[in-house]
Amino acid sequence: MTSLMTQLFNDEAGFVVSAELVLISTITVLALVAGLAELSAAINQELEDVATAFGSINQSYS
Repeated sequence: MTSLMTQLFNDEAGFVVSAELVLISTITVLALVAGLAELSAAINQELEDVATAFGSINQSYS
């Protein structure tokens, strides 16, 4: 039983793969957050442009 526990304790076969997956997922999440923030700012700017266009329509009657 102790030899099995020693083998499990010394086994590092999956460590590199899991560390790489954590690094890749962290970079992906950070890029996704930055991209969504930029998308939100762009959509907000477009909606402000549309609101300005509607606000500048001349509705006077002559």
